[in-house]
Amino acid sequence: MKYVVGFLLLTLSADLLAQKDTVTTAVQKDTVTTIPFSLKWTKPRYVPRLGVAVQETGSVELGVARQKIFIHPLSLASLSSYVSGEAMIRDDNFVFGPKAGYEFTVGLIGVATDITYYTDTHKNSLVFTPKGGLTIFGFVSLYYGRNITLSNSYFDYISKNRFSITFHINRDYFDLKDAPKKALR
Repeated sequence: MKYVVGFLLLTLSADLLAQKDTVTTAVQKDTVTTIPFSLKWTKPRYVPRLGVAVQETGSVELGVARQKIFIHPLSLASLSSYVSGEAMIRDDNFVFGPKAGYEFTVGLIGVATDITYYTDTHKNSLVFTPKGGLTIFGFVSLYYGRNITLSNSYFDYISKNRFSITFHINRDYFDLKDAPKKALR
């Protein structure tokens, strides 16, 4: 019995001492704020966008993207809106398509969508293309896309399936530590 009473007294005194420490520290102001890491976006930057696509025939893409990079200690993400031009030649027929789109990447996964207005001066075709695939933080992206024709006319060599690789030449990827940033908080 005396051991039980001793144990209870020891526990009660330890509890009272702990409460006393809590009360004294609550009165003191904490002057140090510790943030383990800060989440930041780089400031948006206009960067060159280059690409190559394979569908029924090959095509090249050249344009500009407005891209920003999300910096997190575990991975990177990016957002890009872009305008570009896609060109292809087949059977001595030159087809050009101005394009506008949007891309979102997180780590090694990326999704994008764009709309392209293909023309060869005789015929026109409006094509919507959602795509997804693998990326290296938005710097290089390898996508599979599905071309959906939005107009009555279409080109035979613009198939339903499309594979593409695109590059965003953003100098912030090479020096993320010193890239201009905008804090989230």
